[in-house]
Amino acid sequence: MEEMNKNNLSVILPIYNGMPFLAEAINSLVYQTYQNFVVLAIDNGSTDGTRKYLTEINNEKINYIRLEEKNLVKALNKGLELADTPLIARMDADDICHPKRFEEQINFLNKNSDIGLVGTNGRYISGAGDKYLNINLPVTHDKIIQTMLKKRNAIIHASIMFRSEITKLYGGYNVKYFPCEDYELFLRIGDRVKFSNIPECLYQFRIREGSIMSNYVGDNIKVYYYITKKYSSKYRTGQINNKLTVNHNLKLFEKFDVISVSIYRKGLDYFLNTNAVLGLFFFIIASLINPFRFIGAIRKKIVNINLQFY
Repeated sequence: MEEMNKNNLSVILPIYNGMPFLAEAINSLVYQTYQNFVVLAIDNGSTDGTRKYLTEINNEKINYIRLEEKNLVKALNKGLELADTPLIARMDADDICHPKRFEEQINFLNKNSDIGLVGTNGRYISGAGDKYLNINLPVTHDKIIQTMLKKRNAIIHASIMFRSEITKLYGGYNVKYFPCEDYELFLRIGDRVKFSNIPECLYQFRIREGSIMSNYVGDNIKVYYYITKKYSSKYRTGQINNKLTVNHNLKLFEKFDVISVSIYRKGLDYFLNTNAVLGLFFFIIASLINPFRFIGAIRKKIVNINLQFY
């Protein structure tokens, strides 16, 4: 691996009420095989033990920043503002990184100077961390963009590492598009910045019990449709469609897709955390409502149950 000076990587870690999983997330960072990084732990209004834990932690890599407002997008942009390193990475407060995540991503960026942003494959894990479902994402830039334009997940946002000049040139996250601010950023810059995903599973995305509610997910998918329609014309003609409104009417098949994703996400919560049989039932119902998503999932082989990660 090419040697880099200390703190060539800033890790943006937004946190809101991160306990009890925060310690495990922090440990997965500080025990990385690549050590030349600093963590920008941005506490955006936590009311639990997050502040106490982070202010008492004895590690020079952890920089604690307190924001009083609960606003994820503002926390992310604060991290971009404070980062003064050539590389920036993301991490969420209840997830887990593989120990070689940073090493693998830095090696990849060093060997591929044309790539500006790289994510990794990963796994959904249960709240207890004892069950998982694989997430298999496209690897090449063209496939990633094509997948996003089909309203499908193509990048695990919290797994990304990117060159800092990207946000200096093209701006950061837009609060208008929360909770899909990452999706909007990717499509906004995807015609000028090349993306990739490392095929190895280097990130664990925790699904907490009761954390995914179908109505909330449904609203997210509606924003996905709006963003996709806004930017899809740019990839065909070079022009952005600014005539749409966020509350545009969905077509019938789009409404079925929103319902299907909402049911699937609820099933994911049940499957990993409470009742696997009930979770499978939700998966079946979701596939009946929109069989195209189910076929795509099977094709990517995302359903792979195991009790081991490493």
